Amino acid sequence: MKWGEAASVFAAYGAWRATGSARAGVVLSAALGSSDETNRTAAGMLLLRGGEKALPLLRANLQRGTAVPMTLRLLGDIGGHAARATIEPYTQSADPAIARAARDALAAADAAAR
Repeated sequence: MKWGEAASVFAAYGAWRATGSARAGVVLSAALGSSDETNRTAAGMLLLRGGEKALPLLRANLQRGTAVPMTLRLLGDIGGHAARATIEPYTQSADPAIARAARDALAAADAAAR
């Protein structure tokens, strides 16, 4: 675990939740692309806890191409049926990891809609 990065992930989450800081949200969502698995997982869990407030951050990650597979899965978990239109084009990705993540995200979105 990269302790400095972990501290910034948790600090960013606190600032984002408390103040809605756009910069803190970017730091948190960018951590989904961390080289450290623990920090990626922590960022994902914290964004999931943020619920719908995290949706703009996840959509921005997709636009930037940041951590696309993990971002898609979170979008499916949080966004539900409303996220389908954003997720569906990624099922045709040439990258098998992205296409698989998109299919997983659609399944999660469908399950959340029930």
